[in-house]
Amino acid sequence: MTNRIQDAFDHIRADASLKESTKQFLYDKRTGNRYPRRRPAMRYAVSMICAVLILAAGAAGYSWVRMPVSYVSIDVNPSIELGLNRFDRVVSAKAYNAEGEAILDELSLKWKRYTDALHAVIECEGMRAYLADGEEPVLAVAADQTRGQELEQGVRRCSGHMRHHCQNVSVDLDMASQAHHSDLSVGKYYAYLQLSQYDSSVTVDDCREMSMAEINARISEYEQTDDEEDAGNTDNESGYDENTGGCNLDSCDGNGGGMPSHQRRHHHRNGGHE
Repeated sequence: MTNRIQDAFDHIRADASLKESTKQFLYDKRTGNRYPRRRPAMRYAVSMICAVLILAAGAAGYSWVRMPVSYVSIDVNPSIELGLNRFDRVVSAKAYNAEGEAILDELSLKWKRYTDALHAVIECEGMRAYLADGEEPVLAVAADQTRGQELEQGVRRCSGHMRHHCQNVSVDLDMASQAHHSDLSVGKYYAYLQLSQYDSSVTVDDCREMSMAEINARISEYEQTDDEEDAGNTDNESGYDENTGGCNLDSCDGNGGGMPSHQRRHHHRNGGHE
């Protein structure tokens, strides 16, 4: 009888997969693992999710660091504009004419602090030819209210230590988008707006082809004309009547000795020193 039972079991053969599943079953019973096959897949999924989140955070942080939030332009005849990130580092440098492109080809400005970049542009060899005749670079800052004053002071300090006198301009950040839409640097767009107040026929294209010296010369001519007209108006309103040789009561105040006030228009310029 025993031999028959043994002979019967001798004919039974377990394939390899059955053996492996049996071993796994016995192992799971001993260790208490209920879902052994799902755990590796779960770990892999969690690892992939973490990796994706890390990459996304890194990409967002990199874009955040590279995003310009303020601008500083340098305009002589070369027209150059630097984009600054939240740490006042140069993240972009754009030339608005061929002369500016030639200057940028000489320099490596990216990630420099803006004051160092300004000094590098103004003092580089390619800029010397444009400053040889005493032309003054126009340094324009476009930033929001939280950063504008600090950047403006930094630019003024930087220009004060240069060998060349500079004109300093500070504008709201909104003007930067208007300037870029017109394909002008912030400084040249500001000069265009100043000139257009005197001459409504001047266009953005006209200013794009003009150097800052030419634009400023035209502005100065109009300002001088205004000053002469203001002086003439002041003489006429002095209260002296040529026919009577005395005071014109219409132009005097109640006390007979006052002069009417006259509001004048001023164009702010700064030579790099406060």
